[in-house]
Amino acid sequence: MKTNIKKYSIYLITLLSATFSSCDKGFDDINKSVDFVSTPNLDYMLPDIELTMLDNTYYTLGDFVAPFVMHVTNRKAYSALIVPGGYHGYHFEWTYGNPLVGVVDLIERSKNDPTKVNYYNIGRIIKVYLAHQLTDLYGDIPYFEGGRGYLDRTFTPTYDPQEKIYQDMFKELEEAIAGLDDTKPRPVQSDIVYNGVNLKWKKFANSLMLRLGLRIMKADAVNGKKWIDKAIAGGLMTSNDDNFIVKYLPNSSTGGTTNPTSNGQAHIFIRYPDNYRLTSQFINVLKDRSDPRLSVYAMLPASRTVYTPGSKNPAVQKGWPAFGDRAEEAPYASIPSANRLNYSVSNNTTFGRYDAPYIHLSYAQVQFQLAECVVRGIITSSTSAKTYYETGVRMAMDQLKIYGAEGVISGTQATAYLTLNPYNPTSTEEALNLINTQYWIETHYNWYETFANMRRSGYPKLYEALAPVSLQPSNLGAILPRRLTYQPDEVATNPKLQEALQRQGPDLTTTRMWWDKP
Repeated sequence: MKTNIKKYSIYLITLLSATFSSCDKGFDDINKSVDFVSTPNLDYMLPDIELTMLDNTYYTLGDFVAPFVMHVTNRKAYSALIVPGGYHGYHFEWTYGNPLVGVVDLIERSKNDPTKVNYYNIGRIIKVYLAHQLTDLYGDIPYFEGGRGYLDRTFTPTYDPQEKIYQDMFKELEEAIAGLDDTKPRPVQSDIVYNGVNLKWKKFANSLMLRLGLRIMKADAVNGKKWIDKAIAGGLMTSNDDNFIVKYLPNSSTGGTTNPTSNGQAHIFIRYPDNYRLTSQFINVLKDRSDPRLSVYAMLPASRTVYTPGSKNPAVQKGWPAFGDRAEEAPYASIPSANRLNYSVSNNTTFGRYDAPYIHLSYAQVQFQLAECVVRGIITSSTSAKTYYETGVRMAMDQLKIYGAEGVISGTQATAYLTLNPYNPTSTEEALNLINTQYWIETHYNWYETFANMRRSGYPKLYEALAPVSLQPSNLGAILPRRLTYQPDEVATNPKLQEALQRQGPDLTTTRMWWDKP
């Protein structure tokens, strides 16, 4: 798989070299001579899209969403309610400017070619993934016209209601699954996730459908259940071999963003080793339960200037309180310099690497969602919620082996954890808390999904432990944000955004979107 990524890197260099070496020609000559620009090869487009599905700018994720879900805290201590500049909008800008514009182009170039039917339907599935992440973060977004600036010069696209977006995403998934055809050419070499195996794409699409169906249950229970049932009938992920994982290379730029072939989320720890720490809320949930994942996730730093490991002993790991200036201790920025080495950062041999694999959707997540569906009576299953839950925990631990030797957790360790922390809820609320707390742990680094699931499920209930806003109005709000705000440039340049704000509500972190019902 890394060989495929290297081929993509060479292609980028070739593309840039060919473009710049032609600068002395007229634009018409360039357009005629550089054929792979006017008619790009879909086998070069697909890995580019897959690699950039992860937001490599890291600002939105590392500075806001990771703190919102209380996995990471930082020296900047941005308010959960007040947004500086356009930092919330970087993910919006990245996705529309990179993977989404690419996948829209791929769909357009393959839709009328019978030999490209698999590229076409894989593109539709990826577009749904990108769109669901965007709409779950911001609310109403340009969906039907989004990403079409290069195709038909739609530079101020209409913002579509989230309900209509969800309706179309379900339709697209269903049609794409049905349209995948093993008798037609498949992207065996260029697909860096599933190597063109249609069965795995179908499982991924159905598992994504399950996620979306559960997401809308409070807003539209009838259709939520309908699509959950279809997803299960269609065939979900059945093992960790089905996980949607993108692998990266260990190369990085020196600027604020990383190269497209590297994982940018570790950038916050690698480039700024003194600025970010894992939270006490995250560390304590693991530590208090003797969770073997703690040593996979965390380490103490050995230096404030270079990202190097100190102790990885679980017993000495310590997190800094999320929103520290609202907790029992002083803000993180006020910690004496030497003492900062006593607080945990991301393990630099597992998650804290530029070449760390990234899990977009996993079999473990599917198991936790099925457990919740059973608890809530959404589905009737011969498998118990307890079995789904325990399988989810085991697979969440097992999947960490993709991070190398330090990520390996044995089946014996998983069994010991489940024995020490049994699934024996005495109420629906306790069951949902147990299930969604595991989901919260499993989605570490996939913080956009962590954020969406916390809002949807209401678990784990972490914000209730923070000081009320009224007690410290100048500090961070003890309220889980409900969304991210739009990019200021978009607010200023696209008049159609105002229609969405009138329909959805003010552009604030406290505004709830369509599916996010109390």
